[in-house]
Amino acid sequence: MSLHALLEGVNGAILVTWVANAAAKLSYAASNCALNLNVDAICSVGVTGLVSVMGELAATASLAAATCTGVPPQLTTTKISVLGDQTVRGGRRLLIGEGPIGVGVQCGVDVGMVVANLANMGLSINSAVNSGQCGRVLLDGPINKVSGLYSALCTVDIGGAIAYMSQVVTFINLIVVHCQDFLDVSALCGASISGIITSAAAMAPYGAAVHAACAKGDIIKNPKKAEAISSLYKVPTPRRLEELKALKEMKDAMANLKDRLLEWKFQAGNTAQK
Repeated sequence: MSLHALLEGVNGAILVTWVANAAAKLSYAASNCALNLNVDAICSVGVTGLVSVMGELAATASLAAATCTGVPPQLTTTKISVLGDQTVRGGRRLLIGEGPIGVGVQCGVDVGMVVANLANMGLSINSAVNSGQCGRVLLDGPINKVSGLYSALCTVDIGGAIAYMSQVVTFINLIVVHCQDFLDVSALCGASISGIITSAAAMAPYGAAVHAACAKGDIIKNPKKAEAISSLYKVPTPRRLEELKALKEMKDAMANLKDRLLEWKFQAGNTAQK
């Protein structure tokens, strides 16, 4: 693969990734900034997020094909700002080929993305711990048994934390390349592999969002439907099982007592006849 073809493939896929990612973030903001949960916005997050994931997968796979083969492309320089520089011809300024100024900007973007993904990972972990969606009560409850709704919402948090952590590794590798303006093939290979892992990991939370909001969103929108499911499908809790066990023991004790009373009455009658 020529350098020009590589740049075209990576740039095109990255463009799809960031446009879809922007759409996903805007949809997520539409839900988070509202007074109530916007189920349709969460559905949009899942769909556009999956498109973003596929774009990142295509970009990182193209980069891995060129940098992880053990035989890196033969280039005239190791300076990223010079390789495929489109600025000298007044052309495009994309992820690769944007010239010295663009590489410096990309360095700042990489650092910002590391910080942002660390923050998002923390928020996902906090949501998984404190939202209650990953708790035993909701996961063992009737709504989840019927629809898998809370399992999907829990997957959004846990899968999101894993994807954000992998994305941090991706951008740390890109920092090594852009902030030094040096073509470190090993770092690019590492970035491409972690990018592929990120794409695979992100499919779980985005797919879970599609299931929860697009497929089962009517349960969230309609509280009466959730109540109907709860009334039709009851799962005994451990406390309820203990109560049932105690009630059974009480009934057995009463039955034994009744038998004993009948026995004593019979014996008393025989004694009186004698």
